[in-house]
Amino acid sequence: SAGWPSLKICSSGDVPFNFEEKPSRRCSTVGTAAVFHSTSVHLSTPTWSPEMYGYGGSAAAPQQQFGGLTSFNATGAAAGGYGAAKAPALRKQRPQISLFVVLICLLAPIAVFGTVCGALSLSIRRSSPALAWFAVGAGALAAAGCTYQAVTTTWKRWNEQTTRDPFWYMFLSGTMLVAWTAAFCLGETNWWNNVVPYLELQTLDVRFDVDPATTVGQQLMDVGRVTFQKGTQLDLKQSIGFKNGDQYCVAPIVSSAGGKPESYDFWAIGLNCCSGGTADFHCGEYLNPKARAGLRIMREDQRAFYRLAVQQAEASYNIHANHPLFFYWMEDPQAELESYKDDAQQSFYLGSLAFSALQVVLVVLGVVLHSKM
Repeated sequence: SAGWPSLKICSSGDVPFNFEEKPSRRCSTVGTAAVFHSTSVHLSTPTWSPEMYGYGGSAAAPQQQFGGLTSFNATGAAAGGYGAAKAPALRKQRPQISLFVVLICLLAPIAVFGTVCGALSLSIRRSSPALAWFAVGAGALAAAGCTYQAVTTTWKRWNEQTTRDPFWYMFLSGTMLVAWTAAFCLGETNWWNNVVPYLELQTLDVRFDVDPATTVGQQLMDVGRVTFQKGTQLDLKQSIGFKNGDQYCVAPIVSSAGGKPESYDFWAIGLNCCSGGTADFHCGEYLNPKARAGLRIMREDQRAFYRLAVQQAEASYNIHANHPLFFYWMEDPQAELESYKDDAQQSFYLGSLAFSALQVVLVVLGVVLHSKM
């Protein structure tokens, strides 16, 4: 600016730079503006302060000296000088993602799902029920702990009490809750539909060469698998169904010798495989000429509706069923029994595999989303 002396930078061979007020033969004039536009000037001894020449900064302003060097800012002042330039804005850095955190978010929900589902749908539930329910409770406790940590961290971050990023806490909490809930539902369904019938049928007796014309239901109350005499067949003309949401279908198992038994105590059953009012039973292996065996139904909740269907048949066809027993009509009940075990294991393994694949997808999406935040 006007009235400020120009600065001359002089050099002579290896002589250090010095600031002079008057020009000389080896000095170049540097205007005040040139000093303003330089970022910093580092000078060796002797040190120089701009207060000596009456411009820039103030006498009270401290100088930044490092050994024999004095650092000047863009105004030529040592600190807090006139016209200080702003520092360039820092570039925003992407958030750091910890591999350890990602692995925890991937593996912990998978472990909870496998533990809870296995405890509820495998035979350990029957052999060691306390251990099975302990595993279920431990999974629930882990999910609850993650949820508490996520809520606490989010609340503190909202109130600026912590600098922790709550994203992965919330992610882990959500997937843990989903893992436990899905495992519990699948485990219970698998237990009651596959495991319980298999275990209970294993404990029941097996009978062969049973004649439905001379045998009554009370004689086979402890039987789980039965093979009837040759020539035993289904009387499809006296089949019927009872509807209560689902259609519960029944058809009497009779001897080919003919004649009307005193009590129709053996019935083939099926779910949603008949129209109900008319005789159109098409359940199980009803068309297989080699089928003459039955696997007993073990689900008590369905058994009551099949009894109601038999009562309808009694009223419709003027027959009697004093102690009706219900069987799935088939050729090989032993193979069907083993299928319960296979279905239980398959449901567990496929469910675990499906959830693991879903968890991998969710973690990848979480990493992508977090990197863009």
